[in-house]
Amino acid sequence: MMLVVTVAMTVSCAGPKGTDNSSASVPYVAGTDTPYIPGTTAPGLNPGSIYGSSATLTLVDPAGTYPTFSKYTGRTMNNPQNIKVNLNMVKTSGGTFGGTATISYTENGGLYTGYFTAGSSPEATKYNRTFSIGGKTVWHGIFEDFMGGIVVVIDDIVDLGDGAGTQDLVSGSVWFKNFGLTYAPHPPTYCWFPYAGPYDCRPWPSGNGVNTYAAAEPAGGYVKLGTFTGLSVKKAFNNEAL
Repeated sequence: MMLVVTVAMTVSCAGPKGTDNSSASVPYVAGTDTPYIPGTTAPGLNPGSIYGSSATLTLVDPAGTYPTFSKYTGRTMNNPQNIKVNLNMVKTSGGTFGGTATISYTENGGLYTGYFTAGSSPEATKYNRTFSIGGKTVWHGIFEDFMGGIVVVIDDIVDLGDGAGTQDLVSGSVWFKNFGLTYAPHPPTYCWFPYAGPYDCRPWPSGNGVNTYAAAEPAGGYVKLGTFTGLSVKKAFNNEAL
């Protein structure tokens, strides 16, 4: 199982596009926590076990074709099945959420799982917030593995106003941005802190930082991978409200 997971992480965000970059230092705003390293301990990172909440990921690709999913995986996809997104989040002392997101699928009898982390400190996760825009309540989560970044957007959060809080099942979308081919070393922080260079994965770039309140859907070169429904907030956010 570990071998399958390792292979999946290697290809999860890798892509043939991109150009060679020098190994010059990448400018970044320092953030706490170290970048994601495969094999480190994180919520829901135990292969073969399911934590948090999972939902079917419906690809944006036309039926029977997989151009966008192939860009995400970095290889030609023939017939992926059972594509799932999973969130397992923990609330920080700053009121933000850290933890992991996974995207899994099967193809040709093999199970592939890409693990992404948002970090765990208030500083590292400071863009993972709930806010209102255009009359809708939205939650953003930015995650990274060592090959790229993904953004999870939850934009179907319903509160009936009956005092019971928001409904448990929510919907949203998943977006991705590959780093591309580079020989430059990864800076010692998450990819939403560099503001230039090949490891800049900021989804709502603003100056040298990120304005997570700028829009519901990410900018900055992100590509929509798919949508999901029926994700349990109670399970995904470990009994914390958004």
